[in-house]
Amino acid sequence: MSTESASKEQVQERIRVVTCGMDQTFLSQLRHFTDKSLNFIDIGSSFSTIKDLKEHLGRETAEIAFVHISEFTDLEEEQKALSETSLAKLLIVTDKLESFKAAPELMEPFTELVYERTPVRILTERMLTFESKKNLRLYTQVHPESHKKGQKKTVLVYSAKGGVGKTTVAINLALQLAKKEKKVLLVDFATFGNAAVSLNLPRRVRGMSEAIGILDQPAREDAELERYLSEAIYPLQFQGKKLDVLAAASPMKMTSLNLEKTDALLAAIQRLDYDTVILDTSSDLSEKNISLMSGATDLLFVSTTDIAASSSLLSTIELVDTLNRPLQNRHLVINHYNDSLGFPIAELESILSMDVSVVIPDKYEQIQGYTNRGVLLAEKPGLKLNRFYRQTANLIEPVFTDKELGKRKRLFSGKGRRRK
Repeated sequence: MSTESASKEQVQERIRVVTCGMDQTFLSQLRHFTDKSLNFIDIGSSFSTIKDLKEHLGRETAEIAFVHISEFTDLEEEQKALSETSLAKLLIVTDKLESFKAAPELMEPFTELVYERTPVRILTERMLTFESKKNLRLYTQVHPESHKKGQKKTVLVYSAKGGVGKTTVAINLALQLAKKEKKVLLVDFATFGNAAVSLNLPRRVRGMSEAIGILDQPAREDAELERYLSEAIYPLQFQGKKLDVLAAASPMKMTSLNLEKTDALLAAIQRLDYDTVILDTSSDLSEKNISLMSGATDLLFVSTTDIAASSSLLSTIELVDTLNRPLQNRHLVINHYNDSLGFPIAELESILSMDVSVVIPDKYEQIQGYTNRGVLLAEKPGLKLNRFYRQTANLIEPVFTDKELGKRKRLFSGKGRRRK
């Protein structure tokens, strides 16, 4: 092959991107990422109106276009006109998550609605997907081999926004696994940890205070740290079962946990004799939480359909991806879900590029009622809400029956015949 023909082939293999109505910050971030990671992509001309964009596409070719939603005056007609050009993908960009609640009629898979603050890494994956949303890379991931018998689990229950019910999910996840005879340790890493209060533990429980105190000792030994942790664990008895709880220390001591100290503390906790360690923590992106994210075998993201919660979670996704934990299991749980809010789960999955594993209905008043009376939800076997916590626990340890998970058996098989 001649040098000239090789050069032509390389030009033909490049993907050209045009934009319309996008601000300079967006364009700069897109160019920076593609120049660094996807050098076969050319970020080309930028236009101020769809009319100018269509005129350009009448003269030149491009495969992908980013167009801000505010530039459309007749979405149906303008989509159709752009689909008749060389474009293989049209990404309509919105800066308001409310747009997903009443998503306009889109010519899928040619057109896709995307959120402006979505990490650039995800946007580039979407723009290179010309066939279907089903081919998108998802930031939830599950590795079946992790469920092998005898494999210990460290589960971080995390939310990028406070007030979504993360601690309630962590507590009930731990209780449900303990009911199935699993040796479970619930650890409260939150700065203002309230797991002890929610579980009605005695006030004398000091939690990790002394263990954190010896982290500053230069000559400490692993065995000594493990001993302090073991002595701080409180055995919570309920319905003939046991859940071990390691409560948080004072807010001052919890804020002293940097990357190195948290690494040491978590490593010591993981050496203790437990099948599953459940970690609850605060919502900040601190060194402490980065250590926990890196050290966990399973990440359980908890969010709601609240726009701020979804936006905050987006800011966490790229950080988690840079930790380079390819075998880490990641799940997304939607808490306090209410159909009347008009935010479909499918749209949330699209925004976050994550599959939703469990949807827990909004039963805030019911939960608070039991908590205020000192009653554990797991002690109420007939409570329908528990099936959703069992579904969450089953993501970590698949030890629950279909009946316990609320799955209904099919009454008919074949062509309408009743099973015998």
